[in-house]
Amino acid sequence: MKALVNETLNQMLRNVSERHPDRIALIFKDCSMTYQTLEEQTNRIACGLKSRGVGKGTHVAILSENTANAVLAFLSVIKAGGVVCMLNTSLKSPELLELLQISDVEYLMIGQQYKENLFYPVSRELSAQYPLQQIFDISTVHSSPYMSLKELAHAGTALPGQPEEFSCKDDTPTPQDPALILYTSGTTGQHPKAVLSTHYHLVNGGIQKADTLALTKEDVVCCALQLFHIFCIDVDVMAAFATGACLAMPDDLHSASILYCLTSHQCSVLSCVPFTFCTMMKKGQDYPHPFPSLRTGIIGGAYCSPELFARIEDFFGFTLLPGLGQTEATAGIAVAELEDSLELRSTTVGHFVNHCEGKIIDLKNGSSLPQKETGEICVCGSLLMSEYYKRPDLTSQVIDQDGWLHTGDLGWLDSTGYVHYVGRKKELINRGGEKIIPAEVESCILQLKQIDTCKVIGIPDSLYGEEVCACIIRKPDMQLDENEVLKYLGQSLAPFKMPRHIVFLDSFPRNASGKISLTELTSIAENRIKTGSL
Repeated sequence: MKALVNETLNQMLRNVSERHPDRIALIFKDCSMTYQTLEEQTNRIACGLKSRGVGKGTHVAILSENTANAVLAFLSVIKAGGVVCMLNTSLKSPELLELLQISDVEYLMIGQQYKENLFYPVSRELSAQYPLQQIFDISTVHSSPYMSLKELAHAGTALPGQPEEFSCKDDTPTPQDPALILYTSGTTGQHPKAVLSTHYHLVNGGIQKADTLALTKEDVVCCALQLFHIFCIDVDVMAAFATGACLAMPDDLHSASILYCLTSHQCSVLSCVPFTFCTMMKKGQDYPHPFPSLRTGIIGGAYCSPELFARIEDFFGFTLLPGLGQTEATAGIAVAELEDSLELRSTTVGHFVNHCEGKIIDLKNGSSLPQKETGEICVCGSLLMSEYYKRPDLTSQVIDQDGWLHTGDLGWLDSTGYVHYVGRKKELINRGGEKIIPAEVESCILQLKQIDTCKVIGIPDSLYGEEVCACIIRKPDMQLDENEVLKYLGQSLAPFKMPRHIVFLDSFPRNASGKISLTELTSIAENRIKTGSL
């Protein structure tokens, strides 16, 4: 287990560039960049940003698809002392305005995709409601009135002094200074919260994940996750740059592009959400085991059944590590180890991450629970978020006086200290006072060979408050009706846990992170139940 370091991102990148100046740091499309070039370019861009007023504590939002320029912008803003606010690229104007307001954004950087499709009409709406100091165009093809990343780099070079010396200046950040704001996903329909993390969190989160994955400078990490998600920043970007590994970015995040990136750049590490792994397997089913360079990766972001876990590992021919994380726990909550057995990795989310304590508490009285009893997962350590930005009231609701983060996740510990994930506390179904854990019902349903996947949710009910609804996706060409499902479940579930409604669907609505949108799914299920089209 590697020790924590008291470094800024500036120091981390400078150190790795000095150790591995000629190693390839970043690949995107037909271009590549060494660590020395990465260091020099981000220093120049950081100087250019400072010439435009970006300094210590300045909030700069990035609204861009995954590109090399987005990564350069991310690193440069933080180097300049600014705080990066990573925005979801699926945002509409009201949502964008809300995030700009709650996080005091002063500058905005936009990528090609968003600029072409949405930004100009959105910018007109925003201009009258929210004043921005300046907008920068970080697209690969500059075609707007806004200052480009290349122009920022030129402006930085033209400043007095050498940009290469930028990271040594007195006004650069400290490890405890803010560096990043990410936003809660809002999958249950809640308003997002701005999660603030420091240089210390980012650097050590990367070191921790690099240690977990046994990364070396020889590894090539495929960046198949969205940059506005902590999963990507922690496991892909920061882990790669902490060790001198190469970060390979697909042209886009479609499954075909990711598969091409894996083969063309001989990637050795691939981390994804279960949904992305599934789409890649469907796309690449004509090419069994076409990835000899792959050795490991982390799966997280959503529940993955043991059967699906084994299928993913077999298809890609690597050692897959389950993990549990959330935006508030910057470096994650739990993760498995490479030496763990397939049975252990497919049925747990690993042990509590290094440099972190964990416990399971009783939902009623908050006391610690013994092994094998289900309760809320809590973690404590120096790598938790600093706060919900300017919301001490909300922060105190999730981090108690003793420093424990109440994750809202349910689980239990086995005798070896491994965490068994059960589900979200907010997803508990309250049927007439009986608390039902959706994952328990889902586990039973998934035993039926005709079922591909399922999601159990609570549906409002006038008598019981909530009723159990099972939303099911059948495997292709498989026949299964409601009566068959209920007959099977009746053998293993208590009557109060039995689904009152069963809804068959072709797919689940998902957000930009690949997670099931519970708000949309509930709406669809309610409508199907109301119209009788189950």
